[in-house]
Amino acid sequence: MPPHAANLTHAIQLTEHGVTLALPLPQTPLKTQQWVAQFGARFALNLGEPDWGADRYQIALSNEVVSCLLCIEWLCEAIWLEPLGASQSPQQLHRYLIDRLKTENA
Repeated sequence: MPPHAANLTHAIQLTEHGVTLALPLPQTPLKTQQWVAQFGARFALNLGEPDWGADRYQIALSNEVVSCLLCIEWLCEAIWLEPLGASQSPQQLHRYLIDRLKTENA
């Protein structure tokens, strides 16, 4: 389950190519699916079709404001989001996530 908004705000970090989530990785495929569903619901994002690999998971997340690819890689021990589409930027994605958390706390 994604952490509380205050902890999540600190976990969301802007990078050159996207947004990293400094969070513990889900430990099983079921926990991954549950975590992604909760993350999508929390940020009002629709889930695309998941793509599983040997040590990775990817899924497109989108709504009318943002579109991104959520990547979880167990070998790298990392979770990150990459903006999709030429009109999206890492800064826009980061701002969207932070603004949603601020609204949640209001």
